[in-house]
Amino acid sequence: MKRKIFKPFSEDGGFYISLLIFGAFSVLSGLIGGFQLALIGLSFLAFAVIMVVLLRMVYATRDRAQKAGQAVMSNVTLDFIMHFEMPVVIISTGGDIIWYNKSFSKAAQNTSPLYNFSVQEFLAEKLSMERVKRVAERTITRDGEEERPILVTMRGVQYRLHLNLMQSAGTRYYITVWQDMSQVIELARELTARNPLFAYVAVDNAAEATGFLQTEYRTISAKIAILLKEWSDSLQGVLQEVEKEKYLFVFEEGKLEQLTTQKFEILDKVRDISMSTGSSTPITVSLGVAASGDTLAEKERIATQALDLALQRGGDQAVLKTRTGNEVYGGRSKSVQKKTKVRSRVVAGELVNLIKKSGNVIIMGHKYADHDSVGACIGMARLAMQYCNKVNIVVNINDNNLKNIFRKLRGISIYRDVFVDGATAQDLIEPDTLLVAVDVNNPAHFEAPEIYKNASKMVVIDHHRKTIEYDVQPSITYIEPSASSASELMCEILEQALEPGQLLKEEAEVLFSGILLDTKQFTRNTGVRTFAAALFLRGEGANPNEAQMLFKIELSEFVREAMFENNVVVYRNIIAISVFKGEALAGDKIAASKVAERLLGVEGVLASFALCEIDGTVHISARSSGTINVQLVVEKLGGGGHFDMAGAQLPNTSMQQALVQLKKVIDEYLSEE
Repeated sequence: MKRKIFKPFSEDGGFYISLLIFGAFSVLSGLIGGFQLALIGLSFLAFAVIMVVLLRMVYATRDRAQKAGQAVMSNVTLDFIMHFEMPVVIISTGGDIIWYNKSFSKAAQNTSPLYNFSVQEFLAEKLSMERVKRVAERTITRDGEEERPILVTMRGVQYRLHLNLMQSAGTRYYITVWQDMSQVIELARELTARNPLFAYVAVDNAAEATGFLQTEYRTISAKIAILLKEWSDSLQGVLQEVEKEKYLFVFEEGKLEQLTTQKFEILDKVRDISMSTGSSTPITVSLGVAASGDTLAEKERIATQALDLALQRGGDQAVLKTRTGNEVYGGRSKSVQKKTKVRSRVVAGELVNLIKKSGNVIIMGHKYADHDSVGACIGMARLAMQYCNKVNIVVNINDNNLKNIFRKLRGISIYRDVFVDGATAQDLIEPDTLLVAVDVNNPAHFEAPEIYKNASKMVVIDHHRKTIEYDVQPSITYIEPSASSASELMCEILEQALEPGQLLKEEAEVLFSGILLDTKQFTRNTGVRTFAAALFLRGEGANPNEAQMLFKIELSEFVREAMFENNVVVYRNIIAISVFKGEALAGDKIAASKVAERLLGVEGVLASFALCEIDGTVHISARSSGTINVQLVVEKLGGGGHFDMAGAQLPNTSMQQALVQLKKVIDEYLSEE
């Protein structure tokens, strides 16, 4: 009551109160000073009293109207929320349902009371109440999960939650409004399905397969073009030839699932063309598909990178670049060796220019180096020494498998200080250092990966199929999977860059041993360019007998190789698996590769795998007779290599675990076949 009596003071009623005071004062003055003055004061007093009474009545009426309005609004708000088309739920901080409207009951498809039930019981996935708290109380951050909307699924429908904090009697509650995202999701799906994707299609080897005969080449090329056009039309895409044997293919993202489900069957259809013509060499195509990128220019660039990766992996495959990584399809046929040396001549020129601009050159191969790796390093060192004074090769100088090579080069003065270990090489890195990696393209398998991380310039020369993208693109990437060995590639570069007679006899013999190792004495993976490289080395003074002597082993090593062959099983009737029992030595990795080669001589064996454990890491050497692509098998284990010669390393894995993983990926490969 007291608040209402004095309300006129706070509602601009001060004027009328002043009249009351003035009137009372006038009456008092009239009684003292005269009748007329008292009458005037009495009039003022009466007027003021009437106005105060009227004002009190107005305020009383307004208060009643306001209360009535609040009652009406309260009823309207409750009715509005109860019949609101979106589900509205008030939940406790623990996720229990305190109140809900009819839309939620309908969406939950439950007619029984839901009070005190946990909202989690109606969701397909767990709702993080901690995140609900942060969003409702506006304490979210702008990183990671927090800045994305909260999405939940109920009865197959996805909702977005809008949250607000409510407090009653000191208790916190969360008001949740559920926005049905079905139409938004459907529109987004339709928009994504119509998103244009870019792909490049390149014919790998039509000229080589047809023997460069123009009549046959034109016939085959026309058949491939017609087949690609029919394939493009079936996907409602656009195919345009941008240069000789290279096409740009534009299609909608909605067709991507069809392509991946069919595993890019166009690869098999093109291969069947050559088989139908009686060609002994299968003609193949490679695809680079960009399933990522925000602009058309970016998609085109990514498609180019994907095609380059497909070609560097040997061709006859499709590389799909997504936002999360690369997916590879195909790769079922062996690479066909190119007969032209144009690429090696270009690389030789670029490499010489790069060496001239470098302060020093560091060369390294892969861990557990073999004769091919060291041979390629020696060849690269010879080229670098022609144009740079500071050249070093990073290698395990205590590796017993390389002792014959070190012994051969020990008497040559220029090699006295060339070989260093990884720790020493770290101190040799300068701002203009050039790192050259040979016989390896995966940084994880480098002899000293830490050097790769610190070097500003890098060159990669390898004959293994590429399996990884680089954080920083190398200055030169020369990956030719059709080559027999890295030593062969180095011979072609040296032939273009050096004058005759500049290669030392000892260097030539080490390079020759690298070719001997990877071709199994010129019986596998050989081509015209392989024998041309051997001829070049013979011209530089290499003696095949001396090169063969580099493979001499001690009796103890021969015995350890025999230990592999004492533990062989045949898996799935066509796969030979050999395991070295116990802790192996570093040299046993070479022994494993030799054993894997010999196991191919067993009747009925199409592929072989030799396993040994060295310092907690299981090493796998894989070989194939040409029917099974062992490179695709070991890729699933993080390895790589060639169609018929590959390997993998499984760190922190027991031999038993490695065998389980190996058999699993073999089963996957055979089921896909």
